[in-house]
Amino acid sequence: MKNIIVLLVFVFSYSFGYAQNDSNDSTISTSVEYQKEMEQIKRKVEKSDEKAKKEKKQAKDLKKQEKIEKQVNSKSKAISKQEKQIEKLQRQLEKGKLKGTLSPVDIQKMDDKIVKIQMKVMKEQEKLKKLKRKM
Repeated sequence: MKNIIVLLVFVFSYSFGYAQNDSNDSTISTSVEYQKEMEQIKRKVEKSDEKAKKEKKQAKDLKKQEKIEKQVNSKSKAISKQEKQIEKLQRQLEKGKLKGTLSPVDIQKMDDKIVKIQMKVMKEQEKLKKLKRKM
């Protein structure tokens, strides 16, 4: 944006100087010089615009990468938490069976809970694989 403003100021200032000049020979040479200068300025503006676009894209990609990394960490923590919960339920089930305090219904409920959590873990692991592929 600054480059465009500078370009416009330059064009206006140069055009006023051009209007004050009365000589035909000097106008031809100045118009050629003016065109060359304008082309150089256009190239500089285009280069700066391309550079700005590249920097913006890199910043966007970096942000996206950080977001994916956060998601990967979150999924890993969720999986480990669920695996600990499975281990805890299995220990409780073994204790209950050894002591004989669990009824068959309670045993079935705990088994169902363990299977349900294992299914969640499998789904989370699939999502984690997909996220790692994006990285």
